[in-house]
Amino acid sequence: MSVSQAQCASTNFHLNAEFLIAIANGARVEDFNIPENASDVNGVLIDILKGKYEVKVTRKPLKRMVNGFWVNAPETVLPLKEKYYVSRPDLPKKFIETKNCNEFTDKHYLSMGLVFLTPEDAIANANAMCLIDPGPVP
Repeated sequence: MSVSQAQCASTNFHLNAEFLIAIANGARVEDFNIPENASDVNGVLIDILKGKYEVKVTRKPLKRMVNGFWVNAPETVLPLKEKYYVSRPDLPKKFIETKNCNEFTDKHYLSMGLVFLTPEDAIANANAMCLIDPGPVP
């Protein structure tokens, strides 16, 4: 197994472990993105437990309503040194890109509910704040 395959497998294992922990703590399977080719959810769970499942199982983004428009909810916690996007309706691009340095500014953006992991989510939130239809939310 090459280094990149090993890293990918490690990442998948970590994401799938988070999925199993969430299910054990009462989360619903419907709250996760299970691959479409997985017709048997119980089989997927068993394969994950056995370490055979190599597809990422991720949590679906939570939604919130801003000025009557549904958008993806902002992040509340960021890992250290991870790139994120701040929704800024006052700028032409509608967002800024920055890194989490665990400083006052990062905590301030988090407390204001302006932190997103994709620029598309930051733009949709900024548009909703300006009463502009952000379009369909994935």
